[in-house]
Amino acid sequence: MRTLRPHQWLTGEIIECLFHIHAHKCELGTRIYILNHYSAGVILFGKREEVMKHTLSKIHFDSYGAIVSFVHVDGIHWKCLYINAEESTVYLADPARNSAEQAESDNAANAANKFSDYFKMRRTCCSKTDWVDIKWKGGVMKHPVQQDGNSCGVVVCMMAKEVMEVFPKTPTMAFGTTKKEMAHQRKVLAMEILTASVFDKEVNCAMCAGIKPPGSVPHHTHTDWIQCDSCFRWCHTQCLHMDQKSLEEAQVGDWVCSLCDK
Repeated sequence: MRTLRPHQWLTGEIIECLFHIHAHKCELGTRIYILNHYSAGVILFGKREEVMKHTLSKIHFDSYGAIVSFVHVDGIHWKCLYINAEESTVYLADPARNSAEQAESDNAANAANKFSDYFKMRRTCCSKTDWVDIKWKGGVMKHPVQQDGNSCGVVVCMMAKEVMEVFPKTPTMAFGTTKKEMAHQRKVLAMEILTASVFDKEVNCAMCAGIKPPGSVPHHTHTDWIQCDSCFRWCHTQCLHMDQKSLEEAQVGDWVCSLCDK
């Protein structure tokens, strides 16, 4: 959750969680398969012996109309992966503002070849023939790009949401990506995770979701809390790395948490 704070890079676990939340809201059921981002990265960038460990032999892709996932590129950047079986098309959308359409097209074509090889490998390794005869091609979706150096994960989440909301149609993406809009969207995404989780805002910390701070000593009964004057959620001061002076200053005035502070 902390990676949803302003100017932070989102972790794969947070992005994948949001993908599942969006799929559930759209009531997609078995229409779209959310592929684990680590497996997606291995399929696109891994060696054959690594790919063979990710056959997903229990998954029957013929039951689905598409795959939605994302991949980590060079350890510093997220891209959105969308595979539409009805269109026989693989999209690898790059949120970076300096990404050229031709480069995105070439990357998508390469991804299409990788997944074509992957489905053939599944047939060889575990006799799975689903999607093996599809002639995959690369495609390009027009989409907004990020305007800073740390919101690629946020943009990827918004891309995936747009895809899911109009599936099986190709989305027309027109969401804003200014720094102010990204800060607001981070708050929206954080609230979606909290709402979807088993979470009682009266007794759970909005930062760690726990009743006790991480690493707290057993039987230690005293915990310092502070309530946001905007969203009214409670936070452990320890999770905020707040010292006693900062806590005292916050207690005598209005205080907003990092999720609300734009």
